[in-house]
Amino acid sequence: MDIITIPDEIACLELLEKYSTPRHIILHSIRVWQVGKILGEGLLRRGHVVDMALLRASCLLHDIGKYPCIVEGGGFHDLRGQQILGEEGFPSVGHIVVQHIVLRGGENDPVAEEHVVYYADKRVVHDEVVSLDDRFDYLQRTYGRSPGAVLKVMEMKEEAVRVEREIFMLLDFSPDDIVRLIY
Repeated sequence: MDIITIPDEIACLELLEKYSTPRHIILHSIRVWQVGKILGEGLLRRGHVVDMALLRASCLLHDIGKYPCIVEGGGFHDLRGQQILGEEGFPSVGHIVVQHIVLRGGENDPVAEEHVVYYADKRVVHDEVVSLDDRFDYLQRTYGRSPGAVLKVMEMKEEAVRVEREIFMLLDFSPDDIVRLIY
């Protein structure tokens, strides 16, 4: 049987430093973990299986590939993150990190850690928790420089709304409660 290794919080922060992750991205990742933790704990309370250590590491490390892509002059930071985490000995975390922009499973897959990371990231702009509408308005303003880019953002929003609906069908609180539960 393979032993799955998951870095603890300190190791995650050390990895972010090792890959020269800027402070604002670290703060974003910490906030994504705060959202993910609330969701994960809520799912556990309702009897759903969630590996909180895997969820924590995946939230904290979801953008580990961002700065290397900037330095290297391009690439997809989700794929680069998966590569980095595989090289560091954390392929199970990389499997989730690679899905924080585009989920790789089917629409009927049960809610799992990758859905929580995907959704938690969509609720955070910089280090502020926002609604999906606000997040996607930000993405459209930032990346919607062509009709194709706008279409891609709108497709991502549809997916995020679907994932939000799936997650919150399982919880005893609403998306609007997240800000109150964090602060």
